[in-house]
Formats: sequence, structure tokens, C-alpha cells
Amino acid sequence: METLFDSPWIWIIAGALIAGLEILVPGVFLLWIGFGALAVGLILTLAPDLPLAWQMLIFAVAMLSSLGLGFALQRRSKGGGAPMLNQDLQAMIGRRYVALADFEAGRGRIRVADTSFAVVSDDPVKEGEIVEVTAIDGARPRVSRVAG
Repeated sequence: METLFDSPWIWIIAGALIAGLEILVPGVFLLWIGFGALAVGLILTLAPDLPLAWQMLIFAVAMLSSLGLGFALQRRSKGGGAPMLNQDLQAMIGRRYVALADFEAGRGRIRVADTSFAVVSDDPVKEGEIVEVTAIDGARPRVSRVAG
């Protein structure tokens, strides 16, 4: 087995295959493991007499380092997460929409572009009336009838 890992090409090919598997099995982990194997292959080209135990140690460190870097990059690209939650609903506040049907028990639907949204209202609303979104109540917009 020791002779199998004497060539850096084993690590480079294995790294490329593992990183390439990320296309078939998306989950981001395989990409970083592949980068770890590629790193060992590159180091083995510079130090061809590196024993197998050192290769495995370098692989473990390189893999965990690239995995940590990957998580840091993903966290930063998401921009913190929670502050962006429900921004689409917040953008509806103050806008006017058409009721799709009579509201029953304070609940109904409004037309928003090419879709519809479930909304709540304290006012009785009839089909075709114009309503304005006044707030977001949980995950539903709260509307009131527009006079006129």
C-alpha cells in the first residue's frame, strides 16, 4: 500500500474525482475533501519521499482546514441570515391590491402580480375591492379596505 501513495498523481486524481462528485451529490462537503487531497498531491510533488503517515496527517489537516474555510465563506455569503427573513412581505406594506374573493371570518386572498397571498383583515372585504397592506401579522399580511 505504501507504494501506491508514492506518486502524487494518486492524490491529485483522487482529489479531482472527489471534488467532481460534488456535481452529482451536491452538499459542499465533497468539494472540500477533494481540495484536501489535491493539497497533499501538490505537497507530495515538492517532497516525494514523504511517508504515508505524514501524507495522511497532511490530508486530515488540509481537509479540515478547507472545510472550515468553506463554512466561513458560506456564512459570509449568506449575510447573517435572520435580518433578511420575510423582506418580501415587509415590502408589501403600504401597497394596494385587489381582493380575489369575499373574506370569510377575517381571512381572504389578494392578487399580487401573478400569484395570490392569504391575508387577514378586521374589515369585511368583498371580491374586487381594493385593500392596502397595513402590517405583517405573523406570516400573513394584514389588510384594510381602502375607502372610495
